[in-house]
Amino acid sequence: MSKDSLRIYIAASFKHMHGVRLLARELGRMGCEILDWTARATPPPGLTPAQRRIWMDTDQDGGQVYAFCRDACLTADLVIYYGQSGQDAGVEIGLAAASGAPVLGIRGPLEGPGLMLHGAVTAWVDSGEEAIAVVAELLHLKNGEPATLPASIAIYGIMRSRKA
Repeated sequence: MSKDSLRIYIAASFKHMHGVRLLARELGRMGCEILDWTARATPPPGLTPAQRRIWMDTDQDGGQVYAFCRDACLTADLVIYYGQSGQDAGVEIGLAAASGAPVLGIRGPLEGPGLMLHGAVTAWVDSGEEAIAVVAELLHLKNGEPATLPASIAIYGIMRSRKA
């Protein structure tokens, strides 16, 4: 865990790119360092929708998008799952959980996570606003201030154990 801020990766489907950018902007304003895949995962201009899909599904950028996302999931202080997302985000959550990183899940409006996703997520919230509140408390906890949200307390315990 970094001293002055939190390094956060947001795992999500491409279909949530706009929401991920808005959440990342707000977390950045709070002093968090965002490991941002959205700038790297943008296909070159001029492609048709079908070509963009192929570009996104095959990492036509020499594997750089995959390598960035993999490394971010393994080294982030916190990974946020932005649901409902697909198999790539599920793999990212698996990488984070295997590395011992805490995962904060934002449930999609109709999401019923399966066994593996449910088990890999440290704590669930129902909205981006709730996720922001949890991160705000995590920042307070780093400064020795008390916390009240159960999700913050659970995540902070994992963060401290990873640091030790």
